[in-house]
Order: sequence, then structure tokens, then C-alpha cells
Amino acid sequence: MNTRLITNYTKAVLDFAFADDAGTAPAQPSGDIPAFVERTRVIAEKSRAEAVVLFGLEGGEHALALREALPECTPLVVCETDTAVARAFLADHPGWGDEDGGACVIGDLSLWAQLYLLALAGITPDSATLALNPSAPEDKRKQYQSLQRLFMNAAPHQAINSSYLSHVGVQAPDLSVGAILSPDEPDLDLFFSQFPDWIREVVVIWDADAVPELDIACAAPVRHFAQPLTDFATQRNRMLDECAGQWVLYLDGDEMFSEDVWGLFTACMLVKRLEACWFPRMTLYPDENRVKAGYGLWPDLQLRLFRNRESVRFTRPVHERLTGVEGRTALALDAPILHYSRLRKTPEELAAKLKRFDEAGGLSHVLNEDYPTVGRSLLPEASFIMGALQMLLLEENPA
Repeated sequence: MNTRLITNYTKAVLDFAFADDAGTAPAQPSGDIPAFVERTRVIAEKSRAEAVVLFGLEGGEHALALREALPECTPLVVCETDTAVARAFLADHPGWGDEDGGACVIGDLSLWAQLYLLALAGITPDSATLALNPSAPEDKRKQYQSLQRLFMNAAPHQAINSSYLSHVGVQAPDLSVGAILSPDEPDLDLFFSQFPDWIREVVVIWDADAVPELDIACAAPVRHFAQPLTDFATQRNRMLDECAGQWVLYLDGDEMFSEDVWGLFTACMLVKRLEACWFPRMTLYPDENRVKAGYGLWPDLQLRLFRNRESVRFTRPVHERLTGVEGRTALALDAPILHYSRLRKTPEELAAKLKRFDEAGGLSHVLNEDYPTVGRSLLPEASFIMGALQMLLLEENPA
């Protein structure tokens, strides 16, 4: 189990606190703690569990007693969504933060971050015993039950790159890439240079009255259209209408996949019965070696790859939502979208972008200077030499 990933991620998140991050007082212990511990220990022993996952820390009484009862070779991971509770507990029990220790805490309010950290640490439904803290209050209990269901229903899967299957004559999937772009978007040459030549087409809807005259180099064919932006769902749906491929992937102008991920990308669309794929998004900040994390900043899941069906459409004028995706979906674990917004845009350009969001959706966006971050090297990224992408498969779209 990769406790280093969990402890370092949690430390980075808990070292940062928003002004209103006071949390709530942990619930008083309830139920028969010795009976709970013995029941969990017996289940773990009979199932030959490689780890025990406790959902909910609260005052820590159940976690401490469970750690004492489990064999040293059976690590205990506690999932806690209240960062203040996790911070207070780890301050009193620093040994739980040791990278090589037998017990650790995932402290993050994001259930998706909790799920991803469990998966990336090598903890699977088949290898772990799960237990819900009896002291968890009703609202947190419902959260943890949702997380438990997600964890139990997600099947780990290796999506093997099609080039490794060349002996069976695998053909590259029929993929359209879509983008809605502003002519003023910085580093457009880098955006277009990422696309490999096996892509059917790159469809661009420009926020302009006419297609801009730009010198663009791209290995895949590019089709250009112009339509002034009124709201983002309308713009995205125009993009969908122009995409002819059996699959659609869409990216923004400040987003990229690494060369290694593009080398493995066809594997996503070769998964049996797959309808769509979610990707984690790494927002690089303050440089390319660090990633925003905690409080929903990671994994910042994005539903970007899907079968091109008539039922699939975008809704909402800003922070648009993709609807109509049903059936088996995948959560890519190690194929992040690299988000360069904070690195490639000046503060003035970022402010102008947020102003457009506000105008399109009647919202108010605030740009902060300070965020919790983790080292990019801490979060796994696919390497072409490994020949596969790591995924979790869900039989229904979690959206």
C-alpha cells in the first residue's frame, strides 16, 4: 500500500486552512467500541484483508482501538472529510502521519479525492475490509455510505494500449476532438501541437464573427467555424454538431495531455461496452512541478470523452454540464488533463476570462492567490513504456 501518497497528500491539504475552516466538533463516541473493533477484526481476518478502511474519524476512539487490535501487517486507513477534525487528530497522534506507518488518515472534504487516493494507494474492494464509524453523525454517515458504494462498485481495470495489440489488427478509434477557443488564447501553437495524426479531426468553434487568420500546425486535420460566444452550452453544442467521429473528446485551449498519455489514449476507447471516460484535471500552480489539491481542487473530475450519440448535449450557460451519457463509464486514474490556465495567462487575462464567465452565467468568480498544492511527482502519471492506463470501471455514470 502506498502510504506515502496518502500521508503526503493529507499533510499538504491540512497544512493549508481557509479562514472559515473551523470544522465541527467531532461526535462523541457511540456504540460498543470493543464489540465494533472485534467484529471488524474478525471480518478482516476471515477475508484475508490486506488493509482495513474506516470511514469517519470523529474523536478517534474507534480508529485508535482498531489500530491496536489489527495485526501490524494489516494497515488501517481512515477517511475523514472534515479537515479540522483530521488536523486535530494528527496533531495529537503524529505517528499516524509517518510514511511507513501502519495507520494513516485521508483528510479532504472531496469524496472523489478520497476515492482516488484509495485507488492510487493500491487499495481495492477485493483486498480491503470496510467499516463505517458508528459515531459518525447522520449527514457524514450518508457521505461515507456514498463513498463506500462508489468504492465497492468501481472495478480496477488496465486499459492496454492498442499498439501492444497490433498482432490482432486493432484499428485506431474514430475520434473527433472538439474545442471552443478565443483568438486571443495564449500558446495556441502548443495546444494544437499535442494532437497525434490518428485523430480523425479537430473541430474548433472560434469565439469570433469570422475564422481568425492564424498559422496553426497540427498533425490531425483541423476544421474551423466561427460563432460569437453567447453562452457556453450553446457553443459546446455547436461543437458537438460539427463532430463526425464515433467518439468525441473536448479540451479547452489551456488544457493538454502529456505525450505519454496521448501514446496510450486509444486504450480508453477499446474498453468493452464503455460509453464515456472521466479524467482527473491537474491545475499546475505556481509552476509545472506543483498541483492544486484539497477542497475539491483535485481530482477535479472532467467528463471529456464519450460516444457521439444524439442524446448527449450540454446544458447550463456557464460551467456547462454534459447530459445524456448513460451506461458503463471509466474513471481514468493516471491520465490527467494538464491545466495551464494559471501559468499561461497573465492576471489581466485571467480576470478577463472570469468576467466572460460572469457575463455568461450571472455568477461572480473570485481569483485567489493562495492554494494548497502538492508536488506533481506525488500523483501517478501514465508512462507509455508501461503500455496501459489505470482505470476504475463503473457500470453507471456517477453523474
